[in-house]
Amino acid sequence: MTVFRNGKIFTAETQTTTVSAMQIIDGQVVWTGTAEKAPDDSEVVDLAGKTVLPGLLDIHTHPKYIADALHGVACTPPDVMSIQDMQAALRLSPAYGQGANVWIEGWGFDESKLAEHRTPTVTDLDEVSTTQPIFIYRSDCHSSVGNSKALALAGITAGTPDPVGGEIGHFKSGEPNGYMKEVAATQLLIQAKSAQNFETDVTNMTQTSRHYLENGLVAIGELMGRKLPYDTLQLYEAAYQKGFQPRTAIYYVWNELKGLSEPLQHPNHRDLTIAGVKVFMDGSISGETAWNKVPYPSGKTGVSLTSTDELLAAATFAREHQMQLAVHAMGDAAIQRVLDATASLTPWLGVVPSVRIEHATLLSDAMLAEIKAAPMNYGLVTQPIFLFAEDESYRQFLSDEQFKTAYRIKSMNQAALTALSSDAPCTPWAKPDDPFIAMQAAVTRTAANGDVVNANEAISVTQAVLGYTAWAAQVAGLADSGQLKPGYRGDFVVLSQDVLTVAPDQIGQTNVTQTWLGGQLVYER
Repeated sequence: MTVFRNGKIFTAETQTTTVSAMQIIDGQVVWTGTAEKAPDDSEVVDLAGKTVLPGLLDIHTHPKYIADALHGVACTPPDVMSIQDMQAALRLSPAYGQGANVWIEGWGFDESKLAEHRTPTVTDLDEVSTTQPIFIYRSDCHSSVGNSKALALAGITAGTPDPVGGEIGHFKSGEPNGYMKEVAATQLLIQAKSAQNFETDVTNMTQTSRHYLENGLVAIGELMGRKLPYDTLQLYEAAYQKGFQPRTAIYYVWNELKGLSEPLQHPNHRDLTIAGVKVFMDGSISGETAWNKVPYPSGKTGVSLTSTDELLAAATFAREHQMQLAVHAMGDAAIQRVLDATASLTPWLGVVPSVRIEHATLLSDAMLAEIKAAPMNYGLVTQPIFLFAEDESYRQFLSDEQFKTAYRIKSMNQAALTALSSDAPCTPWAKPDDPFIAMQAAVTRTAANGDVVNANEAISVTQAVLGYTAWAAQVAGLADSGQLKPGYRGDFVVLSQDVLTVAPDQIGQTNVTQTWLGGQLVYER
């Protein structure tokens, strides 16, 4: 048993509750209060006046992609501003020159930020290597590009048909140009890569544990669970055996569940759960594939990836298995289809949101009112890092009226349970899942380029913290996380500065100096 005292401990019970001491026994908080009244029969840890928050929760992220990214190349500004920069960065990858079976990987490019204002092609990547496969995620992680070796390993030729919901890019000659548009096409390369590298994937996933802990993230939502080429559950169970520590909730992609003939497996690790079904309604705004009611300047309206009938089939599966339905919907047309299909359904998970709308990027007043009034209990999970890092794309692709409906976090929070998250590494920023950069963006509504994004939708610092703690726990059904009060996990972080009082434009400079799980120190900067 341990008493932690002399701290500014934000318990997240309310927007103002702080205490100076707490006691943790057997991994759980059993008492909070003032240091003078702390139990005297425990080991004492002096917090030295530091600010303490409950362990942070990133309930929409892509740990497998993060694992790839951490040993891959960041193709993001300010270091990569052109395709030539990208080629140079890839040649500096530790994987470069390591043999024909070693993939060179990168992530984060946004063609609108490259000097050439185009997507790199197979020809560009072949200038780096034709003997090693190369794979690079676009910033949204929906689309990607591969070199000729990667295309060959995936069996992609001029005659390969487009997968449902995706598109294989081609040169005018008909030969594949390396660009794999949207998730279904990108998965063709990912499956080829992962089929060769399960043990490598386990090692990389295990190594991400430190990445999460140094960001104060004690629980994560894996929003891209797969059954092929191997089960994501197997990946995590193997990683836990090797020392992976954050609590994980897996959401399986619906397309890989709907034809499932055998029952879902139950995890063997206490910190690993099968939490939901993931459905894609559309793509991304920066990729002009989010499904919008008003066309983009190019005349495109985005892509509609899931019909109402298919969405309802996924909802039925989620209900039968007592799981959440998590729906990726960025454009207003995509979100409206979700509401039209599910608003009148009877919730099946009690106080936990049965339906999560992921991103919920463009929301009109009417849609917010519908969410608030619906019989369905919705959870909204959005990403302030997008308004911070992708402002130029949103300004370019949205009209002024559309832009006013983007990332309405304050209004979202008034309509339904709302959580903040990263969707990492799916944005062109070198630290895509730094929670304090996201909090700063939510509070200041100021993008990295200085543009102010709908200032009237700003939330307070404590609300931003709750978006990564108590509110996130409620949205994700993590009943014993997100707060520091008796009966809850003794998971917490110690900060380099008082995020609750620092100047708003300095929030993003906050670092985690210690992360504790169950009252045990697991990371120290």
